[in-house]
Amino acid sequence: MKKLRFLALMAMTVLLLPACSDDDNWSPSYITDFADISIDMDGNVVEMLLDNGSAYQLATPYSLAEAKSDTTYRAICLYTVDREAATLHSVSLTFSPDPIVAPSDLEMKNDPCVIQSIWRGSDYINARMLVQGQELQHYVAFIDKGITTDSRSSVKILTIELYHDSNNDPAAFTRTFYFSCPLRMYAELLTQGRDSIAFIVNQEDKGMTTFMLPY
Repeated sequence: MKKLRFLALMAMTVLLLPACSDDDNWSPSYITDFADISIDMDGNVVEMLLDNGSAYQLATPYSLAEAKSDTTYRAICLYTVDREAATLHSVSLTFSPDPIVAPSDLEMKNDPCVIQSIWRGSDYINARMLVQGQELQHYVAFIDKGITTDSRSSVKILTIELYHDSNNDPAAFTRTFYFSCPLRMYAELLTQGRDSIAFIVNQEDKGMTTFMLPY
């Protein structure tokens, strides 16, 4: 079998909220969102673009050690807003590769998981995914299964299937994994407000499940 060139470590994504006591007279309003974050030449996050179209410059550059300079990443951000600027308190990069058309000899893997929540956000399908595991790496990808068209209504449906190889990771405890499936490459093929996306996942206790989402 050809080995697909993708790999994601199913690690717990934890955003730590600062604690406050009853004696605090005031504490800022913390917000958690998916966002596209822009990295400058020094490796600092300097701007974030939310799925609702809001863009924020950072009041203070946020250093992200694992980031490459002059790059945009998909991330979950914990932040506060003061007027027109945002302050980042925590950043966790998410798994967000483009969907791929798998080679014909690919052995599709559909190891079970639980999709706790899934929704369309701007140019992405966002999801919170739970898997059973311990410490091994899991192989994950978004497989483009093609676009079909209803002959009567001309409505198009893009089908994407989640590839998940648990790598025989022992089911020791539940691990939380966030992902964003990019959709920008379909902008010239699908029409917003008319067409749909069928996202297929093998769910624990439910089997193969199709989530219908608007494009």
